[in-house]
Amino acid sequence: MPVIRAADIASIMTPGLQLDEPTLETHRALAEQATHEIREGAEGLTFYTDEFQPAANRPDLLRLPVLTHPHPVQDLNLLFHRTMRTPAYMWAREKGFDIMPEIFSCNILWLQGGYVKCPENMVTMLIFVPRPRLRGSVTLPEEPPSEGIIRSPIAGPVTTDSIFKCRVGEVIFLEAGEQVLLREEACPRDICICGITHRTTLLGGTGKGDFEQL
Repeated sequence: MPVIRAADIASIMTPGLQLDEPTLETHRALAEQATHEIREGAEGLTFYTDEFQPAANRPDLLRLPVLTHPHPVQDLNLLFHRTMRTPAYMWAREKGFDIMPEIFSCNILWLQGGYVKCPENMVTMLIFVPRPRLRGSVTLPEEPPSEGIIRSPIAGPVTTDSIFKCRVGEVIFLEAGEQVLLREEACPRDICICGITHRTTLLGGTGKGDFEQL
């Protein structure tokens, strides 16, 4: 799934609809406001390298322990669901599934190698956040962009790759089985993300996806 920017949000909210220009402008304004709020929330986060712990059997993937999540992380999670629930819901509907309302997991991940993958029967929204820094170090005037690869399954072992370059506050939606990998030539090579995962259910299935009603 490509990076979700304001223009993408506006198109997701009005798939295939022929709308007059004032209505389109309203959707664009709402989309701009949503992306602006998420970007501000993400830019306000500060993490330190000594707060992170390696994931099980993954020394190249570090996590911020959930119990130590600062309030700004919780605020970003709530902000994301308030501003992006309708675009996410409509995007999922176009893909043929619903997003369940309960959050399965919310993690701050510092990826230094390898990949992160969206589990089966789930969807993961990745918000790019500032990389951790050493305590006492000088804050960079601007966080360098994060570069990587989205690997999407097509059929069996066949996959397709797309390259992304994201700033803090930008969002990627991952479907089940999709992966985010680092690019060897990127500088800096690491990325830090807030990964929010929800279970999904096929349209017409027994589950009820009320993500839009959160």
